[in-house]
Amino acid sequence: HASMTTVALSIPATTRAIPASHRFRRRARGSRTLVRASAPDGASGAGASDVSDALRKCAIAFVDRHVRDGDRVGIGAGPMVSLVLAEIHDALADGRLNDVQAVPTGTLSAKEAAVAGVPVTNLDDVPAVSVCVLQADEVVTYRDEKSPGIAAVVGREQRPVQPDLILTRKVVRKSVKIVLLAEELGDPAPLGGGVPIAVVGGQMEWEECAEELDDMFLGDAEVWRRGSELEANPRGGKQPYVSADGSHTIVDLRFNDPLNDGARWDDGFLLAGDVATPYQIAAEVEDIDGVLAHGIVTQADSVMWPDASDPSGVGEYVVDKKGARSSS
Repeated sequence: HASMTTVALSIPATTRAIPASHRFRRRARGSRTLVRASAPDGASGAGASDVSDALRKCAIAFVDRHVRDGDRVGIGAGPMVSLVLAEIHDALADGRLNDVQAVPTGTLSAKEAAVAGVPVTNLDDVPAVSVCVLQADEVVTYRDEKSPGIAAVVGREQRPVQPDLILTRKVVRKSVKIVLLAEELGDPAPLGGGVPIAVVGGQMEWEECAEELDDMFLGDAEVWRRGSELEANPRGGKQPYVSADGSHTIVDLRFNDPLNDGARWDDGFLLAGDVATPYQIAAEVEDIDGVLAHGIVTQADSVMWPDASDPSGVGEYVVDKKGARSSS
């Protein structure tokens, strides 16, 4: 199996000289309208049961369509991935599948696989990952026949543990196929909001990297370091997050309007004041020294979501590598 490569565009960086006093501060811009692609919260009672059943159908469909005997399945974290693990366990138990192992993208997904009773193996112990399944925080599809594609953001969740963006990137790069799961695929909207970025963990090193990010996206996004307290301050509060081995910390690149209660720009991602694609943002971020990984995924092969209008109850948009696309 050949490994997947990261999609990146060659786009020149914009050079701007920014006074040090302007860094890590909220910046003003015109008011924008909030746009969200995630499913609404607050379902309860019969509604919650319906949602749970719909997510379970999606998990079952993923296993049925994309997991085969002998597969090594890369797994992210999230309630939909937990349902996938439960279905893999059941399929192994009743003989529908054989010799399937999970390849975790972090400590949380490893724990969820163990709880589900699915055998776990390390990334270094497999020549390739057959299929990787990630639950997207937000996802968009591009259905133009000339350049179809899927883009998503993963890694926004900070509880119960911070995501391992570096290991996730390694698993994705080693995967033959990547499938995203989404709680909802609503009306077309640009990808935007927060992008988690793993950067080098040393005090001077992370500050230099964060300043470069701040300079690059001045007026478009804010750089906030993650800490033990959510929303503490742009520098991570009293206890900024540092990985267990001390190699990295995580910052969020927030494409939000500080003058509109932190609502996201209605144009999604911006670069030098202009609308930007996820591919452009990923390329610019990857070009900055000290950036180790980020949460933008641009190389997915398909995305699946609950769809009551489909006879199976599951919608799927598949990107054909030859340029065509299909949906069910």
